Amino acid sequence: MRPPRPEMSDPKPPPALAPREPNTEVRVSGRLWTASFLVGALALVVAFLDRTTHLDFLRETAGGLGTGLEPDEIDIVIGLAFWGTLGALLFVILVEMILVRPLLRGGGWARWALLGALVLQIGAALLATAFLAGSGTGFQPVPLLAIASAVLACAALVACLLPGATRWFRSGRLTSQRRPA
Repeated sequence: MRPPRPEMSDPKPPPALAPREPNTEVRVSGRLWTASFLVGALALVVAFLDRTTHLDFLRETAGGLGTGLEPDEIDIVIGLAFWGTLGALLFVILVEMILVRPLLRGGGWARWALLGALVLQIGAALLATAFLAGSGTGFQPVPLLAIASAVLACAALVACLLPGATRWFRSGRLTSQRRPA
């Protein structure tokens, strides 16, 4: 038979740490990331709704290249270019959405992961300007929205790299560690 367990020295449960509220720079960064997501999603919706125009532009461009491919093969290449560009934009938006949540909760490491995602977003915006720009010189909403989304993401990253934001991330790391008595 086991001996009885001794009483705990302090029967009160440990205090729960209250969630820290982000400072101004981090809140602005979060709002800019949100605006970037919304503008990027709008670019995806507009591109999807106007897909016949984009596919016709790609078909016209591919036909002018004189590749010697069969029409079925050209349609496959056009589909890959169009849907691949939309997929790249969607992928980047989803990755950034996943990374912003820990950023707003004090995870300073997410800033560097978002920097990598931003490089991918700039690449996706360049794909959108190459493949989703129409043949006319008029208003082209999809490339402009993709570029605007990347610019907002750049501004958001800069905001979370400002000295005030860095102090906030560091203060959270220091308070969550055990300090010597």
